[in-house]
Amino acid sequence: MSGVSFSVNSASNELIVTVDPLLFDGTCDENTLRQELESTEHAHFSLDAQKITMLAKAIKQAQDTGEVDPISQSISPSNASNSKTADMHAGHHENGSGELEGIKIDIATDQMSVSMSITANPSVAPPAYGDVKQLLISKGIKRGISKKRIQNLLSQAIETDAGKTLSDVIAKGLPPRDGRPSKIVPLVPNALDRILRPQEKDGDKVDMRNLGDILCVTANSPVAKRVSPSKGREGFSVSGRKIQANKGNWEAIKLGKNTRIAPHDENLILSELAGQPKFENNVMTIDDTFVTKGVNVGTGNINYEGAVIVNGDVTENMQIIAKGDITINGFVESAFIKSGGDIIITQGATGKMNDEDCRLIADGSIFLQHGQGLDINVKKDLNVKRQLAYSRITCKGEIYVGDIEKPMGNLFASKITAYKGIRAGSIGAVSGSALEIDYSEGFNVLTERLNAINDILDELVSKNADHEVILSKINARKIPRSLKKKLKQLDSTIDKERQLLNWLRKIQSDLAIAKKDYETNARIIANKEMFPGLVVRLNKRIFRAQKETLKSRVLLVDGNWEYQPIIER
Repeated sequence: MSGVSFSVNSASNELIVTVDPLLFDGTCDENTLRQELESTEHAHFSLDAQKITMLAKAIKQAQDTGEVDPISQSISPSNASNSKTADMHAGHHENGSGELEGIKIDIATDQMSVSMSITANPSVAPPAYGDVKQLLISKGIKRGISKKRIQNLLSQAIETDAGKTLSDVIAKGLPPRDGRPSKIVPLVPNALDRILRPQEKDGDKVDMRNLGDILCVTANSPVAKRVSPSKGREGFSVSGRKIQANKGNWEAIKLGKNTRIAPHDENLILSELAGQPKFENNVMTIDDTFVTKGVNVGTGNINYEGAVIVNGDVTENMQIIAKGDITINGFVESAFIKSGGDIIITQGATGKMNDEDCRLIADGSIFLQHGQGLDINVKKDLNVKRQLAYSRITCKGEIYVGDIEKPMGNLFASKITAYKGIRAGSIGAVSGSALEIDYSEGFNVLTERLNAINDILDELVSKNADHEVILSKINARKIPRSLKKKLKQLDSTIDKERQLLNWLRKIQSDLAIAKKDYETNARIIANKEMFPGLVVRLNKRIFRAQKETLKSRVLLVDGNWEYQPIIER
């Protein structure tokens, strides 16, 4: 039975049960409660059937009226009466209008909240919770009543100074929550998503070596569907009035390249040709796909408008250029690979260690098992499964060396131009070989843009102020009818000037936030160990690792690099 707990009142030695109306899902009777007690330290208590009946009624009422506060009540026979409570109750009285003395109830005009004020009076004890609730019901307040808040106010009124008024919100309605709009859901995975998710073996186990087949779809295959908008959640006012939620809107389907709407179902998206699916920014596209068993002097270089799948190796000095994703189920050696999407290399890539003559360029993300001697330029994330070394890297996304959830691979002896976080198991090497990470490039671009916007804004604000003064002086004069048309044109021009200023201020704000986020995201995390030889730069701010350390991170704190050990709790 969920939402039920037991305790003992040490003063009266009574068994107290506390029930959360939102979580309670059972039946409140003597047999059920006795079964619950058998497995607790309170099994020796006897139960009072009348009190259990009262508790059941209180639970049902709370669930019917939408109360959220837990209900606490004695369910064992009473040993003594609470004389203090009796005295307090006896002291309470109503005034002639049926109101409670010293109590004021304010209902919000939209009926979404109720406030109660109580003025402390030592000569008259505050009313009991039940009396306050009856007053609320008499005023038409049925839902969202907080017993806890009312009792807190009543308790505070006893302890506070005479004449002082205390107030709090004691009931709240539930605003409706509008439904979510329709959305596009892919029916087939992206190649990169499939590679990053190892394939299942028996049971719940996965085979880390089996990265799955690269998926291509046939013509007229279902590749995505539009899911209907949600209805939203109904709300209510404190008077119990239902407030309808707005259903989510149907969003128009944006068709990507080589896709169409199914003739029999306006919510189903089909492929127009056989190719590789790619779902990005809520749009499904199908890239015409070229498949080859390898790329070598026998096949020649590849330059293709769609996606490319290579089921083999790419040998030295060969080139693959594609506007779509490039997937290589093999090894790459000293080759040139350029993709308008993602690059996926299921094995490794290597170049000459001092020349970095194996170049990988991607507008999307790059995944490979291991790499060295590489020249990488990637606009999104870089994920190297095992080890990355002796390479030159520019990455505008995150860098993971190892599994994305907790990278434990090795990163050393490389030069990295980074824009976001870098995570690996081991960062640097025992030998102390240089690992240089520079965050200056992206930061300087943002700074230059922000400075340029600031300069433009300063100039325009000054000119706009002069124009506003001139316009004000003109409007203060009597304008001949022949000039009113020109004055209207002047008004329109200055209004456009104001709109331009507001637009520039928005860009200024966005750039300032982006610059702050850049510093927040600049961090290096070593989940296993960090070695000397690591150098991290942001212009003149430089961090150098001086000694070998265990799990640790380097990040910017108040504009300066700071080393922090990672302590697992």
